[in-house]
Amino acid sequence: MDYARLYGSLEIVAPLLAVVAVALHRFRTGMQASWRDEAEAYRSKVERQSEELAQLRSEVRQLREENAELRDRITELLNR
Repeated sequence: MDYARLYGSLEIVAPLLAVVAVALHRFRTGMQASWRDEAEAYRSKVERQSEELAQLRSEVRQLREENAELRDRITELLNR
């Protein structure tokens, strides 16, 4: 095989492989950043929803206590 041809082929193939490697690295890095951002957004959404759920549970508990008090008052009024 002719060394000049081999060198010529390497001059074409080596930069092409370098460009492909850089492009794949950027794609992979971009995908990792994208997934990381999605995970952080999901995590903050879950935290916010858990806080809202805790508030709703507290409100339901208060409403149940108020409901029980009102039932007792109604029963008391009906028994007079």
